[in-house]
Amino acid sequence: MQMSPPAIEVLVKQFEGLKLEAYRCPANVCTIGYGHTSQAGPPIVFDGMKITKQQADDILSSDLHKFEAAVDELVKVRLTQNQFDTLVDFAYNAGIGALKSSTLLRKVNAGDFDAVPVELMKWTKGGGRVLPGLVRRRQVEIAWWNKTDEHHVDAEETRATPDPAPQRTMAESKQGNAALVTASFASVGAVKEITAQAKDAADTADQLVGLLGNTNFLIMSAIVGLAAAIWYWRKKNMDRDGV
Repeated sequence: MQMSPPAIEVLVKQFEGLKLEAYRCPANVCTIGYGHTSQAGPPIVFDGMKITKQQADDILSSDLHKFEAAVDELVKVRLTQNQFDTLVDFAYNAGIGALKSSTLLRKVNAGDFDAVPVELMKWTKGGGRVLPGLVRRRQVEIAWWNKTDEHHVDAEETRATPDPAPQRTMAESKQGNAALVTASFASVGAVKEITAQAKDAADTADQLVGLLGNTNFLIMSAIVGLAAAIWYWRKKNMDRDGV
């Protein structure tokens, strides 16, 4: 079987969203197109990678073939098109390995279709926390699982924005924190040298000349400048990439 075009639009494209430039998903995995990652197969995704919409559609089509084949192999009972669509979307989102080892699959193969909604709702966490986007996706998968030809699931009603990747802050940056600590200690040393020079020099000009000839002061100043540059570089990268 193949995933139906309406299911691809409602279950996959609406929830994955289309990104033509690589980004980091909530699990910090490099992702592009309609949720494509290197784990799904070629192309390998890397930071800064860009593709066209046609390439995104082609990649999705190629990826779906693998998940469709996996569901065909793993499921031992007869499924309706909508049920097949639901399991393909689940595998696409959670992974083939997750489907293979899940109680969800065991319930399906046992013919206990009524248990599927409960099992689907167990898969709503990412990074150890419940993600609203996953909750909504599971809810729509349940609606699709239970859908008959007379029960239409409106794509507009299921439109969702992927959960943004959690952005790290400078407080979580080891390099940034180390730079701040280093700059703090160096600043204390520089202030001591300035204070000592102020006591020995008669005027401001003499103080400046003395400081410029003071090796300790120059070293401390260089350390402060270098630490500030490291902190700025880390902040710029984190603001841009979140890593």
